[in-house]
Amino acid sequence: MTGKIHLSEKEDREAGIGSRPRKSSRARYYLVFVAILALQLYWGYGCSQHFVDQKYALETQVSKPQLFAQYLGALEENYAGKWLKKYAERTQLPGTIDNIEMVNWTKAKFEEYGLEAEIDAYTSYMSYPIYQSLKLLQGKNESVVYDAKLIEDEVEDDPNSFKSVPAFLGYAASGDFTGSYVYCNYGTKEDFETLDKLGVETKDKIAVIRYGAIFRGLKIKFAQEHGFKAALLFTDPADDGEVTEENGYKAYPEGIARNPSAIQRGSAQFLSVFPGDPTTPGYAIKPGEDKSRSDPKITTPKIPALPISFREVTPILEKLSGHGPQVATWPKGLIKGFDYTSVGPNPEYKLNLVNEQDFNVTDVYNVYGKIEGVNKDEVIIIGNHHDSWTPAAGDPHSGSAVMLELARALGGLVQSGWKPQRTILLASWDGEEYGLIGSTEFGEYYAKQLSKKAVAYFNMDVASIGNILHLGSSPLLYSLLRETASLLPYPDSNITLYDHLKEISKDHISALGSGSDYTVFLDHLGIPSVDLGFTSNKTAPVYQYHTVYDSYHWMKTLGDPGFVYHNLMAKYAGLLVLNLSESKLYKFKTTDYAEQISNLFSKIEIPKDWLQKKLDEDPEVSSLEELVAQVYENIASLLKSAATFDEDTVVLQEKYDNWDDLSFVEKIKLKWAIFKANTKLKYFERALLNHDGLKKRPWFKHIIYVSGRYTGYAGQQLPGLVEPIEDDDFAGFVNGLTFFNNVLKKLATSI
Repeated sequence: MTGKIHLSEKEDREAGIGSRPRKSSRARYYLVFVAILALQLYWGYGCSQHFVDQKYALETQVSKPQLFAQYLGALEENYAGKWLKKYAERTQLPGTIDNIEMVNWTKAKFEEYGLEAEIDAYTSYMSYPIYQSLKLLQGKNESVVYDAKLIEDEVEDDPNSFKSVPAFLGYAASGDFTGSYVYCNYGTKEDFETLDKLGVETKDKIAVIRYGAIFRGLKIKFAQEHGFKAALLFTDPADDGEVTEENGYKAYPEGIARNPSAIQRGSAQFLSVFPGDPTTPGYAIKPGEDKSRSDPKITTPKIPALPISFREVTPILEKLSGHGPQVATWPKGLIKGFDYTSVGPNPEYKLNLVNEQDFNVTDVYNVYGKIEGVNKDEVIIIGNHHDSWTPAAGDPHSGSAVMLELARALGGLVQSGWKPQRTILLASWDGEEYGLIGSTEFGEYYAKQLSKKAVAYFNMDVASIGNILHLGSSPLLYSLLRETASLLPYPDSNITLYDHLKEISKDHISALGSGSDYTVFLDHLGIPSVDLGFTSNKTAPVYQYHTVYDSYHWMKTLGDPGFVYHNLMAKYAGLLVLNLSESKLYKFKTTDYAEQISNLFSKIEIPKDWLQKKLDEDPEVSSLEELVAQVYENIASLLKSAATFDEDTVVLQEKYDNWDDLSFVEKIKLKWAIFKANTKLKYFERALLNHDGLKKRPWFKHIIYVSGRYTGYAGQQLPGLVEPIEDDDFAGFVNGLTFFNNVLKKLATSI
């Protein structure tokens, strides 16, 4: 049984692992009889399964390249702009009438293109804006000297700007607070520690925080932990790079710079604690189910918070110049009357911040479109969310438009008689903006089924806001991403999409953290995942993220004129799914993963005084230094076995492609070898889970890639090792390293 990945001790027992056969002749007779029967059954299954494979190949009369060409041909006619215009007509907060109408419309479109469609509902804790206000007060009498409008400018060319969208943050607490205020830079953990070192009084104050660096919810979390009673978040155009009015660019809609009235809405959830419904950590509730809920304040703020525009924060921050301690190292911005070094407060001025929201339990609706495969128990999922803060084009509906193009082109293949080898599921999630609600609840509710059936998850949150391909992925899928990108031409050039990736990012594929719907699949369930989209750089039109200017008009005129990159993403995403579906061996490469693990571990900076410490509880090693050496040995073993295993899978695929040339016995051996190899590939990522989860963050179970606890969006690699070092927790580090070492050893011997 060496080399088999076991899913449970129960399966081992059922398979007879560890049992000893009796030595009687009758026992041997029965063993031979059972072996022959099993061989006959297996051969019957193998032949019938191969017959099914060949049957569909004969019916469609297309090879894999022909299938790709047929799919791409369907996308020569580009409907992405049409779908985008429809999706971006209205705000779609979860549970609202507009949201439900678009849910039903999406389901109808899936059905129109021949997919099996359904709506899947969950109940979740949500918040909805009622009233927001912000006033600048002066003197003992607290006279109002400035009353922020908290609304974007209406611009003639953009119909979306005439739709009044409240300036609020999802899950920010209701409250009415008046107090002096302090500038907190980006609101990182380090920024608040700087304020502490300077002796700044933060209790009962309002934190004014600049967007950027980390997830907004964590800014509010850190402010709350330091005694602030409210928070105000603003966008500084200095963080847009070169494209600013300061550098001579005109603001949208006349130009490509940020509109100074733009307000970034978003969720205030503490994303790095756990995503999903704040009241159901690790489980989900469907309508009609009677399950208990926990305290939402574990992952949502206890203090009120508001977003504000650059223009409207200017008269507020100007009042802090020259007041309070100075922090010369904090970066400058574009408010001319503010020095960006003074933290305040100014005793002459206060803010009155009011945030009133309705908190309730609401139904959220996912929409699925399925194309059943020959192998029903192998599922490839590709998803994006449909909820939005504003009538948004880029986030998320560039992805929604691409999703419908996928449905249209894949549906065309089905209508021509094709059936995928693996089931393909298109998923349109609800509630992503609040905290990855729909995808997380789905993942939690169907955790057991997904762990057995899911092959990979592809995410397209912001599918196209520019012309630069950005990829984040599990290393298992690196090879698939690169190989497929090489099949497509890059627009207006003589290079491929893969050549473009090499030019623009030196072939770099990012590590995944959190912030979108892949989180539950990778971080919680250990399903190989990808996040893909076309983004922009610091010289391109500024993306008006989570503002009313993330509109169809912005996309049509600046973001993706002609919807060229929407179309290219539909082609790329579809070919990725087809390439993975139609290969007998999963197109995963364990070598890429082993190399990434090796690189990540080599960067761990273990305190030197720890290395000589004794490990009394471990009889195999006497010091941490010996344990580290053992880890390196197991990494080397994993690299070697992964390289051999990947070479073997290539050979197996080649043999399968030449099935008719094989003998009877060779066919039996090949079917069994393919089954074993795919099982190992399918569970490779799952083997990197610690089912107890991270310390104080048990929802996150992946030992290589998770959400950063102090960043949210940005990932933390090897969290079980890095976090104990940050916490000066020697025992925690030893536990994490021991677990990591055992996982490496098992992986190295199981593939």
